[in-house]
Amino acid sequence: MLLLILGLVSVVAGEPVSVCRPTGDRYFIADGAQCDRFHMCDEDGNLAAEFLCQDGLVYEPVSKQCGLPFRIDCLGSGRTLLQEPQAQGNCQRLNGKWAVAGTCDEYIDCTSGVERKVTCQNHLVFDDATGDCEHPDTANRAGCTAEELYGFECPNTVGQARYPAETDCRAFFTCGIFTNYHPRLGGCPVNSVFNPASQACDDPENVPGCENYYSTA
Repeated sequence: MLLLILGLVSVVAGEPVSVCRPTGDRYFIADGAQCDRFHMCDEDGNLAAEFLCQDGLVYEPVSKQCGLPFRIDCLGSGRTLLQEPQAQGNCQRLNGKWAVAGTCDEYIDCTSGVERKVTCQNHLVFDDATGDCEHPDTANRAGCTAEELYGFECPNTVGQARYPAETDCRAFFTCGIFTNYHPRLGGCPVNSVFNPASQACDDPENVPGCENYYSTA
């Protein structure tokens, strides 16, 4: 989510990389080299002020706001420089999200230097490319891939199919082009189990080996 510029920038000194042009209105332009710096040009095309986004945020030219860098293409726009990090506690910068070491589903979310630990739900993992919780097959993060987490690899076959999880009659893996042929974990509703023959959820008595799945001792 993009954050409003107000309160999240500081005035800096220096010459703009992009050139101001007279337009009759004041406007903002991105710095040509530094992704968290931007400039304000006056009506006559003169540099009126320069600003830095708060540490960890970068400038998005279309919305003209400072936001987290996950969906702002600094590299593609050639704006690869950033201000020096202002690390604080577990925050590598004042703003940002970072995976908790040794975990797949936890991350540190920092806002203005205030940190909180977040745990992804429903078997999702933290994707350090998007800053969101994603399916393991989508994140495909080293050490947290679907194959590593589930101990299952999709067969090298064309098309889409579901495969039973050996340890749980309700669970199954979907393999297909939409998962880039990485396994995606799914589950059947309570009182049903996965039937490999029909590729659907079914009554336990119709699935060999799962007849007593819901039986109580």
